[in-house]
Amino acid sequence: MIYKKMLIQIILRVLGLVLLSFFFGWLFWESNYANLSIVVFVIICWQVVKLIYFLNSTNRLLSQFFLSVKNEDSSLKIPKMYEEESFRELRAGMQNVNQIIKDLRLKYQQKEIFSDAVIESAAIGILTITASGRVECINRKARELLGVHHLLTIKALLKCDSNLLSFLQQLKPGESRIVETHINQTKMHLLVNCNALQLAEENYKLLSFTDIKNQLDAKELESWQSLINVLTHEIMNSVSPLTCLSENLEKSYKEMNSGTVISEKLLTKTQSGLRVIKEQGEGLMHFVESYRELSRIPKPQIQNVKVKQLFEHVKTLLCADEDVTVAYQFSIPDEDLLIAIDEQLAVQVMVNLIKNAKDAISEKGRVNIEARIDGEGFIQISITDNGTGIKPEDIPNVFIPFFTTKENGSGIGLPIARSIVRLHDGKISLESVYGEGTKVSIAFRNTHR
Repeated sequence: MIYKKMLIQIILRVLGLVLLSFFFGWLFWESNYANLSIVVFVIICWQVVKLIYFLNSTNRLLSQFFLSVKNEDSSLKIPKMYEEESFRELRAGMQNVNQIIKDLRLKYQQKEIFSDAVIESAAIGILTITASGRVECINRKARELLGVHHLLTIKALLKCDSNLLSFLQQLKPGESRIVETHINQTKMHLLVNCNALQLAEENYKLLSFTDIKNQLDAKELESWQSLINVLTHEIMNSVSPLTCLSENLEKSYKEMNSGTVISEKLLTKTQSGLRVIKEQGEGLMHFVESYRELSRIPKPQIQNVKVKQLFEHVKTLLCADEDVTVAYQFSIPDEDLLIAIDEQLAVQVMVNLIKNAKDAISEKGRVNIEARIDGEGFIQISITDNGTGIKPEDIPNVFIPFFTTKENGSGIGLPIARSIVRLHDGKISLESVYGEGTKVSIAFRNTHR
């Protein structure tokens, strides 16, 4: 509407100038009032100046508005010269836009204050650094964990712990790792997560970390208690019959009179007892040897291996133990996919997991072995079966050494698999629905990351 009114005003002013020009020409050339033409000429010049000023008024008003916005001046003051009807709607529109900007700015400031309060009071340390190492943000918990009052650059951590500084500088976006550090004579195990941010043309590294030493100590104590319970149970099961048997044999020999010839019945009983003692002793030795296997895993010799090659290696070993009741299905999205592993140890893990899946299938079934890249950039290999599954109450115990749900199981397959995967700095997880099947996933690093 405002543009229509302005257009009408411009047309009227131009028509007025045209008419005045004709009148000026008539006065100057045709009439006897040449002196009056000078007055008309002055009026024409004055109207031209007013037209130019009128045309520039909108630009000046907009310029003033944008200057106010640029300087974050929320009080938009428009001079009285712009209060005429032709500028009234433009002025009202500018005031509305200015109010919207003011409300958005206030909302942004409130959100910024809220975000700062949340970050500052977070229970984990948060540290944001630029590509050059400049610290943009550090919250209270981060200052507390790092033992600093303020931090301008990441290199200032050199005074606290040079190893920690090197660790944080080398940590890549998407990684989550644990580092042991000593700050102010306090030992900590920091779980550090790294993410990447990009604002405008600046790249940032967002580090969040927390001390998990207490959790690790509690988990270690819980693991030791579980292991001791299993060891105690197995050893007692082996020793108790020996104690009882030796007591019976001792009692039988005590009842014999001195110089009495050993009867054939007692001799047979003694031989049987010694055989049982031998068998129990061998069983106990086998149990101890199984325990030693957990601590004798060699250090992985990491190499870049094609996942396809790894699968072919596993297939070859499975052919030696072919079972027509179980179908194995291997799938891989990219035959050139590389993985950083010790191939021999990785094959050992996969074969053990596949055999576990096979043992869980009572009749005809299938085992799917699939490789893919997960959301964190790891190569994830999933082994899924449609077997009997695991009871919900047994799932938390499957990685505890010597815990087994199989009648003749040793209970060290999954613990050894987890140890090997962790030595690769990888991850292992298990999901199971009782009566439907089990899925075990192992994840190793992708060499393309």
